[in-house]
Amino acid sequence: MFWKVFCEDVGETSEAARTDGRFVLHRHCDEAGPHLDLRLEDDGYLMGWRIAGETLAGEPWATEKAPHPVRWLDQDGDAVRVDAGTYAWIEREGDRRAVLLNGREGVRRVCAERELALGADAARAIYEALRACRADVRDAGRLILDGVTARRRAIERLCGLGRELDGEAFAESAWRRVLGPLSLEEIHAQLRAYEVRFDVKYPPGPVSRPERLPEMDAGDRTEAALAIAIE
Repeated sequence: MFWKVFCEDVGETSEAARTDGRFVLHRHCDEAGPHLDLRLEDDGYLMGWRIAGETLAGEPWATEKAPHPVRWLDQDGDAVRVDAGTYAWIEREGDRRAVLLNGREGVRRVCAERELALGADAARAIYEALRACRADVRDAGRLILDGVTARRRAIERLCGLGRELDGEAFAESAWRRVLGPLSLEEIHAQLRAYEVRFDVKYPPGPVSRPERLPEMDAGDRTEAALAIAIE
């Protein structure tokens, strides 16, 4: 389950005097990369989020942390203590959490909104596609974006050719519905048929036309060939 995190400084507020326990914010780096661990004291243990990145700015994504012992409120291990103090719940229902952190860095409101997670089938499909392409899992986002862009461009080109070739008879909305569930390879197969029709209707002209060279005797040809070689 993923959460999107928002943070803002709120300055002095009467709510800062209220507390539901202590908190600590650690900066840590492990095999998955740099991140923040926000730990909140809750009924004898610590709960919270593992937040991607090294700051709370920029709407980072986070995952919920498993319960941790409360001793982490007072120890750091190989992590760096960024902030600590007390916190108070503002919101704790549904798909949204909001806490007020009253720490050394001042009073901050941190909100976390639950994002829809990938189902097991979708995650497996992505993993198997990456493995088939021998691609790194860290490139999944870029490759998906590239694929969506390529599909969009292929569909736009087909529709453009269809409008040019068939005019008002081209059923664009119907074509878009047909192309929507197809793979990129299947879309290109349909596109190639329109490109063939377009080339038949508008044959491409030659890039260059042969020109007759001026008549030269053997000596002139030798001299011209030497000039070309010298250049």
